[in-house]
Amino acid sequence: MVGTKAKWLNRNILGIGIADLAADANYEMVFAVLPLFITAGLGAPAYAVGLIEGIGDGSSAAVKLWSGWYSDRIAWRKRMAVGGYGATVFGLGLLVAITSWPQIILARSLAWMGRGLRQPIRSAMLAGSVEKEDLGKAFGFHEALDTLGALIGPTIAFFLIATGHDFKTVFWVALVPGAVCVALFALITRDPRRGHPEPVSLRVPMPAGFWRLMGPVAIFGLGNFATAFFTLRAVEIMQPELSRTGALAAAVGFYFAHNAVGAAVSFPAGWLADKVGKAPVLAAAYMTFALGCVVGLVGHGWLALAVMALFVGAQHPIVSAVESSLTSSLVEDRRLGTAFGFLNSINGAADLASSITAGVLWTFVSPAAALVFGAVLCALAAVILWMRPPNRSN
Repeated sequence: MVGTKAKWLNRNILGIGIADLAADANYEMVFAVLPLFITAGLGAPAYAVGLIEGIGDGSSAAVKLWSGWYSDRIAWRKRMAVGGYGATVFGLGLLVAITSWPQIILARSLAWMGRGLRQPIRSAMLAGSVEKEDLGKAFGFHEALDTLGALIGPTIAFFLIATGHDFKTVFWVALVPGAVCVALFALITRDPRRGHPEPVSLRVPMPAGFWRLMGPVAIFGLGNFATAFFTLRAVEIMQPELSRTGALAAAVGFYFAHNAVGAAVSFPAGWLADKVGKAPVLAAAYMTFALGCVVGLVGHGWLALAVMALFVGAQHPIVSAVESSLTSSLVEDRRLGTAFGFLNSINGAADLASSITAGVLWTFVSPAAALVFGAVLCALAAVILWMRPPNRSN
């Protein structure tokens, strides 16, 4: 743990943030076009998008709980995180050899297992590098850099697609920031723990406030389906005014715009969470996703596309930053890896269920049914969190 006089914007916060900026540029460049590659490039149905997203998230969830718990017991957790970053880059790199959509399941799963391996460790290292009163700012700053990378990646993807390059060219180019992120995390960051970690058994219960938080986290996760579906919806709400090619370009533009919104709001939201309370800010972010679903349900044209990008873009980095900072404030430092393992695995399992459910509803009922499903569950999670906020005493 850092000394009591240490500033919150230190080497680890900067190092982890810059590494994740490159990491997000890597996989968001891929994800900006992946649902279009699956459906328009390979001719797969919409439920394939949900299946691929869901299995990827599920495989990640299976790794996160073990990774978080194990990282609290070992002195070399940073090296394990570096391996996770590398596995993500390698898995997404396999997309250059894809010839049919079922093969994407393997590549996506391997990539997200790597993400599951490193994510609890990275979050625990970040939380352990600042004081409790600075957690919102630290995670908000991290999410701002993270989302800036998610802005750079789709920008490059949009440029490549707009200038006539194919999807696999995007996958090749994405390998460059992927290699950079592995090198940056390995060279810049340091494990903030001192000495050999003291093992903590899973049989020791987590604080009650932590479990009170996990309830709305799980409900929100069940409704918080993948952004890939909003990308598909963006194509639909821009037709027939635009040609098919124009609508596809607008969908990639939507992905860019929603990440731009996220980059702009991340740090202010983290700062606000430190000032007014993390639970109210998180509840507002949950409700924002519900509003994004409503706009996707009833909107049409450029205005709807812009408002949908505003709501969808705002919620993701705020949810990620404030869930993490709130978790860190509820749990003792020596159990942060385990806590983030639980948080990320619950999110991953819920993402598996939400993406598959949304894909089935989207394909076999209607896109409207999937959007209503997301809006109802996310609004419910917001209300529960607002009415029963967790703290260290409950």
